[in-house]
Amino acid sequence: MQLMSIEDLAAYLGDSKRTIYKYIASGDCPPYMRISAKNIKFDRADVDAWLESKKVNPKEMKERKKK
Repeated sequence: MQLMSIEDLAAYLGDSKRTIYKYIASGDCPPYMRISAKNIKFDRADVDAWLESKKVNPKEMKERKKK
């Protein structure tokens, strides 16, 4: 298990910490562990699985728009 902080996750995704907090607030984020009130950690494997679930196939999207 490789744990990542919010700062680590932001750097990994190329986003700001503010964006990560928005993901958390909306519930659209990888599973995380709340170590304490201000200490949240993400398992890199969960982050990678979450990213994999976000993939979009442009060809499928184009076909859906036609229907």
